[in-house]
Amino acid sequence: MFDRFSDNAKQLMSLARKAVLRHRCGALEPEHVLVAMLELPTCNASRLLAEFGLDLASLHQALETMLLPAAVEAQAPAGQVPFAPAAKRMLELGLEAASSLGHNYIGSQHLLLGMLGVSQSSAAQVLTRTGVDAARVREALAGTAPMARQDRRRLLLISNSTMHGGAYLAHCKHEIESFLGNKRRVMFVPYALHDHAGYTAKVREAFAAMGHDVVSPHEHKHAPALVDDVDAVFVGGGNTFRLLSALQHYELIPAIRNRALTGMPYLGSSAGTNVATLSIRTTNDMPIVQPQSFAALQLVPFQINPHYLDPDPKSLHMGETREERIRQFHEEHEVPVLGLREGCMLRVEGMKMELRGTTQARLFRRGEAPVEFAPPCDLSFLLEA
Repeated sequence: MFDRFSDNAKQLMSLARKAVLRHRCGALEPEHVLVAMLELPTCNASRLLAEFGLDLASLHQALETMLLPAAVEAQAPAGQVPFAPAAKRMLELGLEAASSLGHNYIGSQHLLLGMLGVSQSSAAQVLTRTGVDAARVREALAGTAPMARQDRRRLLLISNSTMHGGAYLAHCKHEIESFLGNKRRVMFVPYALHDHAGYTAKVREAFAAMGHDVVSPHEHKHAPALVDDVDAVFVGGGNTFRLLSALQHYELIPAIRNRALTGMPYLGSSAGTNVATLSIRTTNDMPIVQPQSFAALQLVPFQINPHYLDPDPKSLHMGETREERIRQFHEEHEVPVLGLREGCMLRVEGMKMELRGTTQARLFRRGEAPVEFAPPCDLSFLLEA
């Protein structure tokens, strides 16, 4: 993660570590990062706070005083300064903020957003009392994000790539042909499986039968610039954690997101559909690798659970059902979750979304009973979630 930090963000973390040692605290907290922001007037976070009318000198003095009691009993950490849980969460939220804004770096402004997201921290509470909240900061930063209009996005989000007894993509072949039209050059993202070459060959054969040429970033040194040289992107299924980790590692998320939000067709199946949503928190997959963050492409403002399975009343298996897992998700989050059974898919054209395919979808909302939708039907209301 730290290799993506801007120079100011790196200097910020260095000053925060010095604040930890100066106050003889046991670990680095968000408050130390806020102190560092106030000591680095050239960073974007400090400039934002000044633009909001805060008295930075007085705020710095108040924070220094607040941190002093911790120095009475605590001892300065020896060697490397550890991160407190709140600081780790701040970094994770900062990374998600950078991704959602379409930035391929992490700056002090993203750390400020992450800090405000850790509402139980003293740093967030101090800022909130001065009238600074995440919505205000995000609004100020929106002007620095690449131009992207949601009313131009074109998405085809498929639950599964293969139906029982059918060939690869056979059940959605006509939908893909209709969706892509004359878009001939397609970039296939193979990172959800280990065998990139074999996976690409399989997809290349299927798309050639539909009249499309396929290229893969693994054949082009994983360069994000390839996204600008294709007509569409298809992200295939496999392990969602491995897929997202690779997209982050090769810095493909900003490139794909920016083009998808300005009209380039995006196709996803299974894991490729998972990463099109806000995060991968509702995937069914095992976390075989650890991505930098769960934040995904955020092309739609809700979650999807592909391959959704209904409880089988005849089954003797006593493990959790998908519905129970989604209910647990809603114990922590409010965002809607759409369970896509195998055989159905979503087609998004700007601010209009239609459920298509041969099976129904099941919508879960926090504190509400699940609702069934049968294709074809309009689900555009979810784009306003």
